Amino acid sequence: MKIDLQVFEQPELGPYDLCIVGGGVAGLTLAWALRESGLRICLVETGGERPEPATNRLSRGDITGYPYFPLDMARARALGGSSHLWDYEVAPGVCRIRLRPLDPLDFERREGISFSGWPFGYETVAPYYRRAQAFFGLEDRPYTAEAWASATERPLLSEGSGVLRTALFQFGDPTRFYQVYGPALLAAPNVTVCLHAHVLELLTNETGEVVEGVRVARPDRATVTIRARCFVLAAGGLENARLLLLSNQVCPQGLGNSYDRVGRFFMEHLHFLSGVFVPADRTLIPQLGFYRLHRQGDTWIMGKLALREEVVRREGLLNYCVALWPSDRAALPRRNNPLLWGGFEALRILREAVRHRTWPEDLPRQLFRLARDMPRLIPWATTRLLSLKGKKSEERMPVAFVLHHMTEQAPNPESRVRLSRRRDVFGQPRLELHWQISRQDVESLQRAQQLVARELAHLGWGRVQVETLRRIPPDGITGGFHHMGTTRMHASPREGVVDPNCRVHGVKNLYVTGSSVFPTGGFANPTLTIVALSLRLADHLRTRLT
Repeated sequence: MKIDLQVFEQPELGPYDLCIVGGGVAGLTLAWALRESGLRICLVETGGERPEPATNRLSRGDITGYPYFPLDMARARALGGSSHLWDYEVAPGVCRIRLRPLDPLDFERREGISFSGWPFGYETVAPYYRRAQAFFGLEDRPYTAEAWASATERPLLSEGSGVLRTALFQFGDPTRFYQVYGPALLAAPNVTVCLHAHVLELLTNETGEVVEGVRVARPDRATVTIRARCFVLAAGGLENARLLLLSNQVCPQGLGNSYDRVGRFFMEHLHFLSGVFVPADRTLIPQLGFYRLHRQGDTWIMGKLALREEVVRREGLLNYCVALWPSDRAALPRRNNPLLWGGFEALRILREAVRHRTWPEDLPRQLFRLARDMPRLIPWATTRLLSLKGKKSEERMPVAFVLHHMTEQAPNPESRVRLSRRRDVFGQPRLELHWQISRQDVESLQRAQQLVARELAHLGWGRVQVETLRRIPPDGITGGFHHMGTTRMHASPREGVVDPNCRVHGVKNLYVTGSSVFPTGGFANPTLTIVALSLRLADHLRTRLT
């Protein structure tokens, strides 16, 4: 059943057995898995059935650490959540989402990596990974390169290597969350999907040990209270932490935050172009098709080079993989990402205000940011226009491969999200992201690249031109819109926000699901693990609530 708060006028909803805050991938997975349990479920989504500019502006926040994307570009507020943003085009007009489980190594406590280790091992999540495949229209097939190798497509560069392995990624259908699961839940008799319901805070009893309801705002600013026996935050790696911090009427530091852990340990996947692989023989280039996006049967796959787990352990490194990007030049392209410039965000905000005939947010600040970055915005725009105009219809034959590194970050309590002094349209503090990249993050990436270069040369495949970094962190590192760690999982409330069952420490009926509970992030995209953990939580709640 659908309830849209744009037209709903009652002051209270419920009581329900379960209230899920967030209608993105994690929330939809949880509700879908429990739809036939007999539980009365309320799914609360801040947006509508499709992304809307006015609603998405609620994701805006402040960046005070290492440069990061505008936060409202990194998330989508709508039924289906960030699946609306997954746009990896595998063929003209066909978009897919890149998927891979975490490695067994990622769950281990590793010497030299502070705060590493999950409270359970890979084997606990493995059966849920298999179930998660179906959510993306994929068969239950292994993620080993050998299982996908053929006579014409082989993981050539890692065969016979004691250092390298080929990490395989499968590409699933991103539209299923907002075209299949969302609409089906809107029609489910025991599920109430509450749209345009912006959660303001969680309401607790006088001790803060039991959540009794959530207070949500309608678009006209009137409030509605939703009552339930049990609550789950599934609002994403940033908003999960923000909602806990905002819920401070009884617990001044926020729920689950007795030891100042909520919002800390924010992690991303470091994406970085550095180094060029030049094959020893150009005839090798056509043989490396396994490392490009290609189709086998009904599934699109891609191989990337990674270090063997025993090498990662021995060297004390963070987990890491590298994609090979074909290039017609044996030189590193310029690292030039205007999305990280304040002037680009200001230009986007001003254009949006003109398009929708509204007054721009904080106009003097936007004009200052635009003027400050104009000297580099103009050359960038000119170069882009000229390159598009002169683009040839046929690509030239590649002669080398640019290395696109993706590595995990070491958990760092100083990398964090917190409440900003600035407020949103509902009068609440916005989010402030203070992303930190440590020397360990960068030095581990550098060492991994050296090992890859040495092994490729040893095997006779060619040479890697390794770049010397002049500063740490270097310019050009970006993230992948992968927000992890802000409500991390740990058996002890002194070290984490949720316990191994994803229940918030100190609160009897409040859970969190999504990548915010990851203690470490590996190098794999977090989406498949998000779905797997949500399925695991569904099993736990089914046992507890029915």
